[in-house]
Amino acid sequence: MTRRAHRRGLLPALLAASLVLVSGMPAALADPPAEGELPAYAYAADGEQVEGGGSLAQAAVVEPGIHLDSYAQGASEEFGSGTTKYYRVAVEDGQRVRSSATIAAPPYPGGLPEGYEGLDLQISYLTAGGDTCDDSSSSSTGATMTGDGPITSSAVSGVVGPDGCAGTELFIQVTRTGLRAADEPLPVEIQVAIQPSGIGGGSPSVDEEIEDDGASPVAPATDEPIELGRSFSSATPLEPGSYVVELVPGESGLVRIPVQEGQRLRWRTEVTSQPEGAGEISLFAFNAAREPVAVGGGTWQMSDYDPIAGGGMAAPVDRGNRSSELSGVESAWLPGTQTIQLHRLQRAADAEPAGDDPVTLVLTLEVDGEIAADAADGTVLELGDTTSGSSPGGFLGLGDGLGRIALFVGAGLLALIALVTGAAGILVLRLRRR
Repeated sequence: MTRRAHRRGLLPALLAASLVLVSGMPAALADPPAEGELPAYAYAADGEQVEGGGSLAQAAVVEPGIHLDSYAQGASEEFGSGTTKYYRVAVEDGQRVRSSATIAAPPYPGGLPEGYEGLDLQISYLTAGGDTCDDSSSSSTGATMTGDGPITSSAVSGVVGPDGCAGTELFIQVTRTGLRAADEPLPVEIQVAIQPSGIGGGSPSVDEEIEDDGASPVAPATDEPIELGRSFSSATPLEPGSYVVELVPGESGLVRIPVQEGQRLRWRTEVTSQPEGAGEISLFAFNAAREPVAVGGGTWQMSDYDPIAGGGMAAPVDRGNRSSELSGVESAWLPGTQTIQLHRLQRAADAEPAGDDPVTLVLTLEVDGEIAADAADGTVLELGDTTSGSSPGGFLGLGDGLGRIALFVGAGLLALIALVTGAAGILVLRLRRR
């Protein structure tokens, strides 16, 4: 081989080397999470950082929106209380505070142990003088007995004013309870919303709860699974229709869809592929204040013999539903964003490993009815910022994790191209000089 031919062969060699380096990058990035890190499929808490106080005097000032805090420890005994923190919010006469909090422990390594432990949150309201100011007791949604997946609690304060809760501030008390991961600090999202005075009311939209077996079956536009959000703030926005979803044990996925006054959300799931002994799955709905909405969901065992589940709101959304004595109707009162949370529960640690394979299902969301003529204009509550601002599906339509990998690989590829181009330029100059 002549020296000229040898020089000409350097450029292909450099290009080949760059391709080898680039092709090797995704494998390195696909390594399992380090110890202490959450797996990519788990619920990932999000929000504006805040540090609640250990007393009313030390309470952190918060505004409407989502705030993220860390709770150091759980209870030391079964059904006991662990960390308690306080937050203060400015209020005016006639207003109420609506607060929700979400906690999630990391998935059990190796599956659900026989000696599982509970996890929960309690929310209450106090005045500056320490008097209780609760209109409703804290209620929780999720697997509180096992601490499997996200657990959300919500509560509403009494009315602020001379005949109610006195003062210009209310104090939100949030307490972590249960033995689950008691020695580990866990993130807690606190969502705060203000209900203005006289935002509507009147009579409920229906006298009886509507029984609903679920949305009509509709074929999805694509067979590719959608990317699910990993928190309330990053829930994937969807339009009415059908979508393919894949879930592994311990996976939490959230989507959101707007439902206005006069409309009713209906849903349907149909499992199309599942391993033997796939376990349980849950579906819950929440309004924009992160309060549970009755849609006929819950937790159920997946089975080849009964792959279809479904339900819907017990009434069309209406502000007047707040006065209903029927809990299902009363829950369908807040128009706007409704969040659907899907969670595949972990299987027993001693279950056959083959059952951990992904479950594939078709999720159908339907918005029934027309927007009411007197529907509320804009948000009914002062909600603040409740989304993370990330685009649906992440970078180039990929999931958030794949999007980050794409950005990293793209940056590496650009750097390698620059290196190859520079080397090529040097070789060309040397050849010209000779």
